[in-house]
Amino acid sequence: MEEISRRNFLKGATALGAVAALGGAASTLEPRAAFADGEGKRSEVKHSWCYMCGPAKTICSTLCYLENGKFVHVEGNPEAGNNWGYGCRSLCAKGNAAMQTLYNPARIQYPMRRVGEKGEGKFERCTWDEALEGIAAKLLENKEKYGPWSYAALSPQQCNFVSTIGRRFMYVYGSPNYLHSAICQNQITVSRYLSIGKKANCYPGQLNKTKLLINWGVNGENADVNNTNDKANPWRRFEAMDNGLEFIDIRPMLDPLAAHAAEWVPVRPGTDLALALAFLNVIIEEDLYDHDFCENWCNGFDEFAEHIKQFPPSWAAPITGISEDQIFSVARRIGTVKPMGLMYGNGAGDQANDGNWLSICLNLLVAITGNLDIPGGGGAGKVMPDPLFDTSKIGKIKPLIERLPVYPEDEENGWAPSVSKLVAPEFPRWYQNPETYTSGSTFNYPRSAYNKAFQAILSGNPYELKSVFAHSTNPLSQTRQPKMVAEALKKLDFYFVMDTFWNPSCDYADYVLPACTRYEDSCQIGVRNMSEGTFIGIEQKLVDPLGESRSDWRFYCDLAVKMGYGDDFWNGDFDEALREQLEPTGFTLEELREKGYVFVERTDGSKPEEPE
Repeated sequence: MEEISRRNFLKGATALGAVAALGGAASTLEPRAAFADGEGKRSEVKHSWCYMCGPAKTICSTLCYLENGKFVHVEGNPEAGNNWGYGCRSLCAKGNAAMQTLYNPARIQYPMRRVGEKGEGKFERCTWDEALEGIAAKLLENKEKYGPWSYAALSPQQCNFVSTIGRRFMYVYGSPNYLHSAICQNQITVSRYLSIGKKANCYPGQLNKTKLLINWGVNGENADVNNTNDKANPWRRFEAMDNGLEFIDIRPMLDPLAAHAAEWVPVRPGTDLALALAFLNVIIEEDLYDHDFCENWCNGFDEFAEHIKQFPPSWAAPITGISEDQIFSVARRIGTVKPMGLMYGNGAGDQANDGNWLSICLNLLVAITGNLDIPGGGGAGKVMPDPLFDTSKIGKIKPLIERLPVYPEDEENGWAPSVSKLVAPEFPRWYQNPETYTSGSTFNYPRSAYNKAFQAILSGNPYELKSVFAHSTNPLSQTRQPKMVAEALKKLDFYFVMDTFWNPSCDYADYVLPACTRYEDSCQIGVRNMSEGTFIGIEQKLVDPLGESRSDWRFYCDLAVKMGYGDDFWNGDFDEALREQLEPTGFTLEELREKGYVFVERTDGSKPEEPE
């Protein structure tokens, strides 16, 4: 019997994920009929990239096959040149389920207008023009009656690409109240700000030099399989394991990747923080920490060491379901094997009640063991040669934040324009400084806290929001206190939703608008600076939108024109928005659409640097 290599195993695992995903709803997937006689005919192929893990990523370039106008098959594009020479070798289950998403019969296909009480779920179909006219009229009315700050936009991510045009609309309208959901990467990002620094992280950047890798809640074999960073790329991880990397997997599930680990730690779901505290306890109590680093680079280490005494393995074992012996064993490996890198992801940091504190503890595990910013440890990775284009401007539009009004309280306190009007500042107002707007961090843009904004609708403190737009987010599941949120939605004067699928909050909406998928419109230009050159791609429109669905970008352009903001939204011509994103490259939109991407090779001989 032929020996199965790690790479072949991974290919099989991702293929199995695709089969499993497709098998669950095969009856709803009309294009599958194209493969009834085997492989099927593929009359046309278009290049795009998968957006399932985030619309701003160009990591998983795809070859999308069409037959008789139907999207019938998708696979990775190994020659895209966008992934450190790896291309896109395979797609995860989410990427392989693209056709299911597109042709799912449960999709919202037409604009709907509420005819019953809020929460009843009674709607009638209306035209796009009726919906746009109604929304525009109500937004302009509420702006005049209550002020522009009475409008807020909800988004599932704090920095996704759609939020860019959403912010642009908000700022032209005059509101600073952008709200993103609680289920987001902010817990991880803020943990770094609070523990190891704004730009630092504990992910290993040079796996070829790492001796021990702790994989904590990262599902790298089923999602983000082509990530350009070592932190989640199983291809590069398997290569490092072939060369002696020791790999410990901390996750409840014994999945394909865990089967290749030297040790599997099946922590009880939701108890990761207790396990991390116990690891820190062992490392400090057994004097396994890096004294030089802790004495010269840490603040408050003595107080922290005293605090951590209350969390020994005997305390953590019954909570986590991990034996004291295994807690001691893994902690000692973390404290003695160097260089050590630690990866953690959504399961550990983003989507847990204590995700921020857990992320802080994981950062500290790397820091106090002296594995921060060393070759093979956390944070030290390849430094790319300068990009061949100004990548900071490609694929971006200006948010027009300068359109926000400046109020006397803003001037008196030196705050950013309109920050005084935030309904529930997520960060201190002084932090949101105009001088930091060019820093690339959306934390410095005006924003309010998702949950507290709904509380303000009920309490009126400091004021009630009157108009709220929910784009691809369900406030009844994306934040805590769903009963409170439901009451706020009932009281809210005007609420409208745009989504691909109906969610419970739609029942409270005045209008529900059908969003198309990224396969039905060209929404974004993407760029990636790689060692071999610069990759520029476009999310290609593959097929016409289902029913009367539209892209969120086109909706914003259409609504802006209705409200008299056309000059700031390309007069409704969305292709002009794409050309603005592409302008720094010198390529035309037509050139990019012809192939779906361009890869400009580096000819100056420059190579990535690996810091020592």
